[in-house]
Amino acid sequence: MAKRYDYMDWLRVLSIFAVVGIHVVSRVVNHVPPTEWQWQYAHVVGSTLRWCVPVFFMLSGALLLTRKPDEPVWDFLKKRLAKAFIPLIFWSGVYIAYRVFQQERSYSAWEMVQMFFGEGIYFHLWFLYTIIGLYLMAPFLRILVHNMSQKTFLYFIGFWFLFTGVFPVLDKFLNLEMAFPAGLFEPYIGYFLLGAYLFLYPLPKKWLPLLGGLAVVGFFVTIFGNLYLTDKAGKFDGFFYEHFRPNSMAITLFVFVLFQHLAPRIKPNPLITKLSLATLGIYVIHPLVQVYLNLLFGINENFINPVIGLPLVWIMIYFISFAIILILQKIPIVKYIVP
Repeated sequence: MAKRYDYMDWLRVLSIFAVVGIHVVSRVVNHVPPTEWQWQYAHVVGSTLRWCVPVFFMLSGALLLTRKPDEPVWDFLKKRLAKAFIPLIFWSGVYIAYRVFQQERSYSAWEMVQMFFGEGIYFHLWFLYTIIGLYLMAPFLRILVHNMSQKTFLYFIGFWFLFTGVFPVLDKFLNLEMAFPAGLFEPYIGYFLLGAYLFLYPLPKKWLPLLGGLAVVGFFVTIFGNLYLTDKAGKFDGFFYEHFRPNSMAITLFVFVLFQHLAPRIKPNPLITKLSLATLGIYVIHPLVQVYLNLLFGINENFINPVIGLPLVWIMIYFISFAIILILQKIPIVKYIVP
């Protein structure tokens, strides 16, 4: 049985809680004019949460890429792909059914196949496609990780930051589009490998104040950078919300390293372990909970003053999703769709 790291359980729990928060906040950010105070409030709240998805990829990289690369490729893939591919197929069917029966849309069999292979079924399922892609590369990336020196690894991280973090900013603000292909330095591969790097070579505690300062700068860049671009465009521009902007990278790095250093103080907690084990289930089901809370009960981020309504609905969606997943995980066959 794989070793459990309590700080990683906490990170998973906080990350999935933040994901739910982003999807509650986005209802305001995407549908309320930026001039309204509700939008400003939701934007500030959302700007504090952009680290959550990169942390998931870093945790996967820390756990998968640091193991000895002696496990046969097919044995590795069988175990990992089943945990992502089975839920992807099942929940794709669930969300197609939602679109057909609730939203009264109509699709041919071929259109549904095209949607499935094109990530077009429902907005949040992109994560499963991405993690499947990373799982497919993991056996080969493990060999790379175990044969790179720390210095070489740092060079890789540096080039990833350049291609993924810096070049898009140059293009956005200076109209300087780089012709160099990103290749191996694609965004989520970098986070996958960064998690492995920090697991193998933890940063000293003395770096925390600097990383914290950069995270604070990143937070304000997220807020005011998007405000500037939105005002310039005359409509919402979420450029700095992206997971692979330098501001998001700075916040993500600080959060991950902070929890690594908190690890000695974090003790096993049965509730946190259960919440951690329900992470994928909460992720796939929470948009349905959000939709039906609104449709059946009129409960959404605006059912009372948004200052109270937004966090209240956020918490409700999270714990209702957890309760449903907890029940599903106890059913022998069904548990495979919410591993």
